[in-house]
Amino acid sequence: MDCSISNIKYHLQVRDQTLSRIKSNIELMVATNGGNRVVVIPHSMGVLYFLHFMKWVEAPPPMGGGGGPNWCEKHIKAVLNIGGPFLGVPKAVAGLFSSEAKDVAVAR
Repeated sequence: MDCSISNIKYHLQVRDQTLSRIKSNIELMVATNGGNRVVVIPHSMGVLYFLHFMKWVEAPPPMGGGGGPNWCEKHIKAVLNIGGPFLGVPKAVAGLFSSEAKDVAVAR
């Protein structure tokens, strides 16, 4: 079984149409709010998944969402990433062994 991120993303779209549903929800929000673009706030692995979505939505079908090259610009005002794993876990591991994260509830 291939558990790579790209394989998981592909199967979520094929099985659940997750990317298509995100696209439809964003289009609905823009349409029902007077054309105001949305602010998206993904968290943790959702940050990586949403970055994949932004590439997918502008790519032509069948491998993409067919939104066209300016879809993100027309529908998304800003993306505020919270806790995205861009650099892996070095900071988290360091926080476990130092007092830097003393105000965060973690198992030590």
